Amino acid sequence: MGARYVWKLLLITFCCTRLKTQILKLFQGNQQRMTVLKRYVLRLFISLKYITANVVDRNNGRIVVTASTVEHSIKNSLECGRSCNAKAAAIVGEVLAMRLKVEGLEQGQGRGIHVDVNKEIEKKGFKNRTKIWAIVNSLKNNGVKLLLEDNDDNTSRPSY
Repeated sequence: MGARYVWKLLLITFCCTRLKTQILKLFQGNQQRMTVLKRYVLRLFISLKYITANVVDRNNGRIVVTASTVEHSIKNSLECGRSCNAKAAAIVGEVLAMRLKVEGLEQGQGRGIHVDVNKEIEKKGFKNRTKIWAIVNSLKNNGVKLLLEDNDDNTSRPSY
């Protein structure tokens, strides 16, 4: 009885691996034809000391453009001290906008760059909402086409 059980297990694993390879082949074949509607997405990383903004190409899964207060050119122009404020976030947004223009992606290849502001505020915490809106506003003011995905009625937007 033990040998039959082993053979059944081998048969099941063989069928599963064969099925896995067939599914992988199908997925790899369709991956070339698959395009993501939200191709370029803005991702933000905010810590106590640094602010980093990335534009990610979701088709390739790579970072296209980045700007951060970690960079010496930005860090030396700021007077943050131990913490970065909304002014530093606005400068990061301006630098990111300039780099997008150099790459020719300020329009996001006609579709724009997607930003889910409420999701970013939920992930980064409510205290960082002014920094997030500072980056978004500086990108808008410098001519970058942003597609805001606000599902709520702008309750998270700070009043200036």
